[in-house]
Amino acid sequence: TYKGLAPEVKGRNMEPLIVHLQPAPEKELSQHDGEEFIYVLKGSVVLEIGEDHFELEPGDSVYYLSTIPHWIAAKDDGATILAVIYDK
Repeated sequence: TYKGLAPEVKGRNMEPLIVHLQPAPEKELSQHDGEEFIYVLKGSVVLEIGEDHFELEPGDSVYYLSTIPHWIAAKDDGATILAVIYDK
């Protein structure tokens, strides 16, 4: 689930979100214009960016081009992240 942190701001290029992740049995890759910043608040997260695989814990962060195919999910019971998506 997603919760926008600045829905009232008009004309923005950046979308800050709190995202509650669940484990995903199937990988559903995403690819779009822009850049993303992820900061793990709670739980463990698995993230794939292109051919790279990461396991992130609370306090970990990652910044990447969202034009590269990527996938993110909770590793176990659920996780919460701060996601900032920048669309040029």
